[in-house]
Amino acid sequence: MLKTETKNNLQVGMLEGTDRLNASVAPLVKDELTDVLVKNNYKLVLNLENIRFIDSTGIGVLISALKTARQNNGLFQLQNVNKDVMGLLTLMKLDKVFDFHTL
Repeated sequence: MLKTETKNNLQVGMLEGTDRLNASVAPLVKDELTDVLVKNNYKLVLNLENIRFIDSTGIGVLISALKTARQNNGLFQLQNVNKDVMGLLTLMKLDKVFDFHTL
């Protein structure tokens, strides 16, 4: 589900096979994000361009990845966030918590 590649010396991940980050995929995504963070010195940019819907469980997955990275002096950034998902992050004031990667 989480596909990663190296771009400009950064590991970039993207969720494939779904346009939703919700309770049905959250446990798998959380495990995969944690695994990728550990393998890449706690540095990852997560490209969300294909994610159209996120629920509270999905938000929890993103916060967990951010917390894991920060506790290990790493980096976890979001990239290409859909306007509806960004609207939710802004409503929850999480646009001030997450860092956003731009090319």
